[in-house]
Amino acid sequence: MKLNFIWDKGRAMDEIEIIANPVNKEKLVSLKDGLCSNITLNVLNPKNNRKLRIDIQQVEVIESLGHLSKVILVNNEEYLLQKRLKELQVLEVNGLYRINNSTIMNLSQVASFRSGEYARLEVFTKNNKKYLVSRYYAKLIREELS
Repeated sequence: MKLNFIWDKGRAMDEIEIIANPVNKEKLVSLKDGLCSNITLNVLNPKNNRKLRIDIQQVEVIESLGHLSKVILVNNEEYLLQKRLKELQVLEVNGLYRINNSTIMNLSQVASFRSGEYARLEVFTKNNKKYLVSRYYAKLIREELS
């Protein structure tokens, strides 16, 4: 099988185009399943220092702790991630967006939002937690939630 790669900066970061003969459909379907499978994060349990893999859809928020990040799941469990927030911006493809300088939020966990003081946005999760979106990120978050 011959593979040709064409790099195009005009394409979106989350887009890959594959052109193939219909004979290769089974191979490409299995390739797609592998590429599009649920993304996991390798986190550390601070209570017993065990490493775990968690599904990205279980994450409610990721908060900055300097060179580490604290991952808070939907069920309120907390884990540590040995990455900074700026290294995690690739997760936007999966619905996790930065809402201020110290927080990344899973927008699928948002129940409602409203305008707050000083052009900020208040976001309420399904677990009834409130987070503030800074003015810088408010427009993007509004567009994503609408």
